[in-house]
Amino acid sequence: MAESPKITIDNVEYDYDTLSDRHKQIIGNMKYASDRISELNMKINQYQAAMLTYKRMLEQANNDTSEDNA
Repeated sequence: MAESPKITIDNVEYDYDTLSDRHKQIIGNMKYASDRISELNMKINQYQAAMLTYKRMLEQANNDTSEDNA
């Protein structure tokens, strides 16, 4: 017989197959929230990279303007 999957949350191990439906629902909601947080963090990283690119573009535009005025 296969061993029941284990889930560890805050250093507490749960035997998934012995959990009530309510516990499983809560764990499912926690997974959903965790996945959304991961997606949002990825988007934040993308926007931070874009901001860095725009900053560099602005600095380059300023340098180009300074060279044109010299």
